[in-house]
Amino acid sequence: MNKCNYDCFRKEHMPFEPKNWDSFQYNAYMEWCGGVCYSSPENYDNKYCDNFNIQNLKDEDNLYKKLKGYICMCRRYLEYQGYPKPEFMTEEFLQENMNDFRELLKNNIDEILVNLCMTKWLYSIIICFIDLGTEEEKTKCKLLVSLMQLNRINLDRSRTFYSEDEVTQQADKDFLVNNIVSIKDKSFENVISVLMNNDMVKVVKEF
Repeated sequence: MNKCNYDCFRKEHMPFEPKNWDSFQYNAYMEWCGGVCYSSPENYDNKYCDNFNIQNLKDEDNLYKKLKGYICMCRRYLEYQGYPKPEFMTEEFLQENMNDFRELLKNNIDEILVNLCMTKWLYSIIICFIDLGTEEEKTKCKLLVSLMQLNRINLDRSRTFYSEDEVTQQADKDFLVNNIVSIKDKSFENVISVLMNNDMVKVVKEF
């Protein structure tokens, strides 16, 4: 298993006690399972620390180690955030594991929905197939994400319209400044035209 050289929370034992857990604890466990050590400010070289064997995820001892392992596998295959793809992670390795990933989701979908629906991990799973799935999976997952986001909207609660994530907030601001503020004639039609020129909107329209 990969272990970083830093004072990382993933090196501490975290017992798997799902009978006593809520969504917050499932989220914490998924974080503990593995990934880049963001908790260590001295980790400038993007080292990661894993509590799963990424070369043998099928035999891990619980569902959540497997899920986090497959998510990390997809990110590392794509050299996400610049860390290099491991030599063993060939196209054949990827496709074999993606098939195992599909089977895992099929057999455990209800548990995954119930326990991870209040976390970011449900979307992380979907993005794996947007990035590395078949063309049909990519299109369907984009549609799925779009509709899931629309279903979050509650017109009686403005808090459902925005994110408290700072990266998302900055992206929203950049979009508005670069695409809406710059419009001289801010008629409804012109603003809507800009908002409709979006890949996710195009996917919904196509369906």
